[in-house]
Amino acid sequence: MDPSGNTPTWQDEARTILGLSVPLTAAFVAEMGMVITDMIIVGRLGSNELAAVGLAGDWFWVLLLIGMGVISIIGVIAAQNLGAGNLKGVTEASEQGMIAAVITSIPVMLSVWYLGPVLGWARQDPEIVRLITDYSRVLTWAVFPALWFVVLRNYITALARSAAVGWITVAALGLNVALNYTLVFGKFGFPAMGVVGAAYGTTIVNWVMFGALAVHVLRSKHFADYRPRIIPRHINRELLGEIFSLGIPISLTQFLNGAMFTVAAVVVGVIGAATLAAQQIVYSVIYLALSASAALGEAVRVRVAYGIGQRSVDASHQSAYISFALAGITTLGAALILWIFPNALVGIFLDASDANNANVARISVELSAYGGMFLLLDGVLIVIGNAIRGLRDTRSPLWISLLGYWAVGLGSGVWLCFPLGYGAVGLWWGLVAGVVFSNILMYWRFTYRIADARKMLATT
Repeated sequence: MDPSGNTPTWQDEARTILGLSVPLTAAFVAEMGMVITDMIIVGRLGSNELAAVGLAGDWFWVLLLIGMGVISIIGVIAAQNLGAGNLKGVTEASEQGMIAAVITSIPVMLSVWYLGPVLGWARQDPEIVRLITDYSRVLTWAVFPALWFVVLRNYITALARSAAVGWITVAALGLNVALNYTLVFGKFGFPAMGVVGAAYGTTIVNWVMFGALAVHVLRSKHFADYRPRIIPRHINRELLGEIFSLGIPISLTQFLNGAMFTVAAVVVGVIGAATLAAQQIVYSVIYLALSASAALGEAVRVRVAYGIGQRSVDASHQSAYISFALAGITTLGAALILWIFPNALVGIFLDASDANNANVARISVELSAYGGMFLLLDGVLIVIGNAIRGLRDTRSPLWISLLGYWAVGLGSGVWLCFPLGYGAVGLWWGLVAGVVFSNILMYWRFTYRIADARKMLATT
């Protein structure tokens, strides 16, 4: 126990973490569900449409992570200020985060707009590139509301009031399904727009989500003492600089992590369209399953920061280990589904009775075994990395990602895939090796940083 006496019982802290992470998990599942329902709906148009929306959706989220990474530090700054009793600091973190979101949205939007031509240079199928171009040009306009929504999500998570995020995002998933079905196939008097209809539906839904959360923040009594302005009236250069200084390494890390998946998809796309479609199916399951780890990561990040704000390293340490254990349990359950029911999962995305889909289904089942191993390890890694960020160390996860995901993972995976001739299976062997290596380094770094925080607080 710290001298401050601020360490809760592990049962109380577990309830707090679950109270934060369960609504966030629902939100992340719903967000991934939007991408997946886009794929399921357009998958009925054909495998090219499925591959195009899957690959474009991957890149959209990876590019969005550039902005999300920067503004994710807002939760840490707000939580640490809350722990220290600085309510003005909580409000300022959110308001300056809205400004940071506007700044980061500009390069993200440009990248999404030109996604199709860039992938054309990467030797992707011309028809898939054409579909991606049409899809991404519309999806560009979802960037602003998506990033503003993340700012407010981080703000209310720092205040342990994340329930509204879950309700809003789950409701948005239903709206997304209805809009995409209507616009893709031309129902209720609307013209059939194909993949472009899915992009319009998702863009509209992102604006609705941001509007709903903004209204909640402005009207809920829980935020009365530290209610931020949705449109800030001033720029706090010092705080904005701190957001970018701490957030840019997170942005780069998340971009590298997400880009690892998408670069692997591009590598597989060189093998063939059927293999790419199979890879996207496995990816969709992994992304959905990692929603729980992403939610636990957001929870542990603010809880570790809150403990430091209270000058209680024991509280931060306890929050981290509870979150690590919960991540292991949830990802193991998801991995077992991939291992035991791969055929059923593939049937969600493709018509198994269609002979044209037989090759895609076979490859998907084969890759599911390796996808489950990767999922189990990556889920824990996400939470450890966020615990380190809660200690305001945002650079260590960056260099660990470079070494683990890229040098070891993609490096060995591409070598196994092409020079050694193991194909997509060899690529997955490399990805699994990379995430094992990353876990070892990340855990070592966490133990070092928690010990360093203990020494620092003991001398101040």
